[in-house]
Amino acid sequence: MTVAPAVAALLAGTPEIGTQEQAFPFVTVDPEGFPHAALLSRMEVEVGAGNADLRAAVRSTRTRANLDRDGRAALIAVEGRTAHYVKLRLVRSRVVHDLLACVFEVVEHKPDSMGITLTPIMYEVSAEIARAERWDTTAEAFRLLR
Repeated sequence: MTVAPAVAALLAGTPEIGTQEQAFPFVTVDPEGFPHAALLSRMEVEVGAGNADLRAAVRSTRTRANLDRDGRAALIAVEGRTAHYVKLRLVRSRVVHDLLACVFEVVEHKPDSMGITLTPIMYEVSAEIARAERWDTTAEAFRLLR
């Protein structure tokens, strides 16, 4: 299964300083079986060539541990009246500096809508966020996955 075009469009491009961006909940499962959510920006998630896979750069040690142990995750993206739930399975990963660069296969995509406008989790992109999250390292990690 490939990344759905609607999801790929939401993840395309690079965040720009001073703009409002969607933060994407990225959910793994902890050792006790409870959901663990991390918020990822478009800088930390990308779609592989031909929408063949989804890639994520993860810094959270807890999320990394969950992926190392279980290899499953879900990404949630909102577009207008639709919430996209994307189930993922880790197929390969690589440690680059202080993050885990991952390639996931899409296991399932469920677009869900009740016909009401949804508001995604939003944040304002700042130079401080880009520095704190070391987006330069994230870009390097994605280059190394290709």
